[in-house]
Amino acid sequence: MMRDCSSCGILHESNEEMHQFLLNIGYKNTYVERLDRQKNYCRFGEQGICCTLCPDGPCRIRRRAPLGRCGIDADGISARNLLRLVINGGSAYTHDFKYTLKTLKAMAEGKSPFTVKDKDKLKWFVETVGIDFDEDNERKVLKNLYDFLDREFMKDTDEPLDIVKSLAPKSRVELWNRLGIMPGGFLKESHEASAKIMPNIDTDFLDLSLTALRLGISAGFTANIVSSIIRDIIFGSPSPNKGFSDLGVLDPDYVNIVVHGHVPWTGSVVAKLAKEESFQELAKKSGAKGIKVYGSLCTGQELIQRPETSKYIDGQVGNWLSQEFVAGTGVVDVFVLDKNCSAPGLNNLVNKLKLHTKLIPVSSVVRLREVKADKNLNYDPANVEEQAKYIILSAIEAFKQRKRTPYPRYVPDKKTEYIAGFGIESILSALGGTPDPLFDVIEKGLIKGVVGLVSCVTMRNGHGAFTYEFLKELLKRDILVLIAGCASSMAQIEGFTNLEAIEKYAGEGLKTVCKMLNIPPVLNFGSCLDTGRMILLIIALSQYKGVDPSKLPVVACAPEYYNNDALIDGLLGVAMGVNVYVNPPPPVTGAPAFLRLLTRDLEDYLGARFIVNPDPIKASEEVEDILRSKVQ
Repeated sequence: MMRDCSSCGILHESNEEMHQFLLNIGYKNTYVERLDRQKNYCRFGEQGICCTLCPDGPCRIRRRAPLGRCGIDADGISARNLLRLVINGGSAYTHDFKYTLKTLKAMAEGKSPFTVKDKDKLKWFVETVGIDFDEDNERKVLKNLYDFLDREFMKDTDEPLDIVKSLAPKSRVELWNRLGIMPGGFLKESHEASAKIMPNIDTDFLDLSLTALRLGISAGFTANIVSSIIRDIIFGSPSPNKGFSDLGVLDPDYVNIVVHGHVPWTGSVVAKLAKEESFQELAKKSGAKGIKVYGSLCTGQELIQRPETSKYIDGQVGNWLSQEFVAGTGVVDVFVLDKNCSAPGLNNLVNKLKLHTKLIPVSSVVRLREVKADKNLNYDPANVEEQAKYIILSAIEAFKQRKRTPYPRYVPDKKTEYIAGFGIESILSALGGTPDPLFDVIEKGLIKGVVGLVSCVTMRNGHGAFTYEFLKELLKRDILVLIAGCASSMAQIEGFTNLEAIEKYAGEGLKTVCKMLNIPPVLNFGSCLDTGRMILLIIALSQYKGVDPSKLPVVACAPEYYNNDALIDGLLGVAMGVNVYVNPPPPVTGAPAFLRLLTRDLEDYLGARFIVNPDPIKASEEVEDILRSKVQ
């Protein structure tokens, strides 16, 4: 399924095919070409030892100049730079949380088309955080839950989050209190942290590191964990279902809408309404066979996890690096652009090739040069059905233009079946209702443990090629993998998430377990934000065994992290006592004390550390060794 690409290493065959198609028609400005033009990297930036914060700079730390002009050292610069990225990533994640709250509020007021699909999870969650569950007054329960979560979001830095105390293992809460990293709400925590990264305010890498951990816990528990729970409540908890992924799912005979980004709200309504007979008939009158809606990136991953939403999705087209090739087919009529990962290259391609394709931002923060953004289409939970109708009608109009456009449309005939929909409930169901069989096969040595792999894909690593090799190594070593984020699309397209993968990729022990449970060796866990669901699983397993999470045979991995919100995932994982492998190395390698803290000393305080290794085989060996050490 994968092969060499002369320009960039390894691509999905479908994407390589599209790249060659675009080259043949004279378009030479995809990320493949841009990567080649930008091939010289700044070593000071890579190592995190360049500071641009004041007009006396930039300052670069080197042997003959070990201090900046203000006197700051490499560790202070690197820690301060990293904290700035953490603030950015946490803001992006909690932006999702803000709109989750808006959705909850609109539901409580009876103003939203969304309804509760998993009442059992709603009951469990509200009772866990100390809210009464009234079977006869659902809107009151939702209002009380909204009020509670809104207060949590706004808490000051000296007001510990009750949501953390309610959900986290007691051992972790006690540890975080001792270390001074029990956080308040992210808005106030990030405000405090933003003040620290000004020049000449906080230059102590240790304090900056503790601040980053506070942000990881605060954003992680609200944006990741709570948002995953709320989405399960509204859309239903994940349950196994099948579909197809890759560019070959696109059907030229239909009006085609791609819901793209990381947020499922608008996309879910567009997908559902597009299946209504009235819109299907309008499309047919325009010369199409009907309307199809496809998932892209994490919006798609979110929607294909649940039978309630996956039935409206006609396939998953790929991850963020596929978007130019998806548009380049010439058969997409509308891209619904939700936060985040709407790359400038997408609009460059649409404009340069004079495509009919409409790019429609539906988030207040998504803006592209020369793309008209209508603020009336920014997601509004009380008006989302009208917004979705406008988008569908726009797609039908765009299809009419498509028929008049001379562009030589082309869709690679490639798609792969996947199984999606694994979560805590569905995994426990596969295990027979208890995690005992999982622990039994680990103790017997059939599998070494579990890796939670949440990752993007990067240009530098050949569009997922590093993750592809790393994943093969893990499976060969009898390690079960839960996967989320853009890496999920890579795994789906390359056949890791169907039953055929058992014979193709799994080691003998893992093969036995997968056949016994009738599951793929890589379980699709959803979007990057579903790190929260993985953390909930770790919490559930630790409570079941009566041990701290640091004692579990679990490792978190981000073999090709890209966006800054991945830093929140990593910090949350380490804070929970789970070792976290990251690649490429974050911009900290030029700061010796800071690097030592992250990759070694943190284990003394939190029972976990960051692992950095640019070789997929050596990295998988290190992961395997850590898992072995956790099995008594």
